[in-house]
Amino acid sequence: MFKNDFIVAVRRNGQILREVGDLVSLPFGSEYSLLLKNKSSRKAVVSVEIDGSDVLNGNRLVIYPNSETDLMGFMSGNAVKNRFKFIQKTKEIVEHRGDKVDDSFIRVEFQYEKAVREVIRETIVHRHYYPSWYYPYPQYPQIYCSGGTLNADNVFSSGSTTYASSNCSSTLTGGSAGLSTPEIKPDEGITVKGSEVNQAFNYTPTNELESNSEVIVLRLKGTTNGDEVKEAVMVRGKVQCETCGRKSKSGAKFCENCGTALI
Repeated sequence: MFKNDFIVAVRRNGQILREVGDLVSLPFGSEYSLLLKNKSSRKAVVSVEIDGSDVLNGNRLVIYPNSETDLMGFMSGNAVKNRFKFIQKTKEIVEHRGDKVDDSFIRVEFQYEKAVREVIRETIVHRHYYPSWYYPYPQYPQIYCSGGTLNADNVFSSGSTTYASSNCSSTLTGGSAGLSTPEIKPDEGITVKGSEVNQAFNYTPTNELESNSEVIVLRLKGTTNGDEVKEAVMVRGKVQCETCGRKSKSGAKFCENCGTALI
């Protein structure tokens, strides 16, 4: 999904899944990742909630201008330790964990840095500040540190990853339980911790952020038209018409042969 020069997409096995509105069909039991792409000329600071819970452990990600990050799973400290895994919500799960209204939803909130302006001969020039001490370090995915001030003295390198010695505050927010015996829809699922992975991040400072933020919401579902999803639909794949069977390009909204709306 694209909004204000920012893209959020669900990936499975490295392939981007097709969205129908804000819905993404995904087989139960699948592991997935989130593609976060910033097409703006400014840094974007990003928060991610899945099923109503913060999956970044109180941190926020910094996506550099014209770059992208593939968030692979749940963060612990400054690293991702477990992949995202989508499972079906059952009565047993609801009775133990509770039922939340935002289950199955992925919520990504992002803010851009304020543009730095300098007036030269009555011409407004936009500049974006990059700390000189950062280079020649490679641009790893970044974490926004909300609990401390970072500078060149408290940043160090270890192997291929740059870390900060200061500690950031972290809080994990959870949702509230719903009814004890709700009706569970067959396409409902939740995201849990899957297989182990090690995706390291490092801390970085940012300039002042804009006061307004933008939000992108996607919903994962495990069934289509009442049938359980057996295979995820990729963006690059063709869409088959349910009326005549003709396959059309992935971006087509109507069948090229009979005109039926493609869902």
